[in-house]
Amino acid sequence: MKDGFELIANILGKHFGKRGSKIIICLILMVFGIRNSDIREKTDVSYDSLRKYKKALESENIDPLFVNNGYREKSELDKFDTIIASDFDKNPPKTLREAQTRIQELTGITRSLHRIRVYLLKRGSKAGL
Repeated sequence: MKDGFELIANILGKHFGKRGSKIIICLILMVFGIRNSDIREKTDVSYDSLRKYKKALESENIDPLFVNNGYREKSELDKFDTIIASDFDKNPPKTLREAQTRIQELTGITRSLHRIRVYLLKRGSKAGL
């Protein structure tokens, strides 16, 4: 079984994204009085971010922490997650090039091998790695 921390981070990551899950975990650990150095070691969040989170907790307004300031635009491939996932579950690609070709056939969207790798890694796939 995975480390409990990793499991919770993965569950939160699916719903809130990587950044959102880190924020939530940091806030929870802060509420329970865990030291910043321990939080930073576990989550790899900067001290500046931890100070910002603490200030938000003290002001009882954490909503601004979850505002996406244009950090990440959604990929066009996100619209096709279920189609791609079901196809890859039936027959996982053996290489990135194969994944690239099949994604293009399924969606009509062309992406570089690097972008395909990033897309697959965000979804927990190890294709071609």
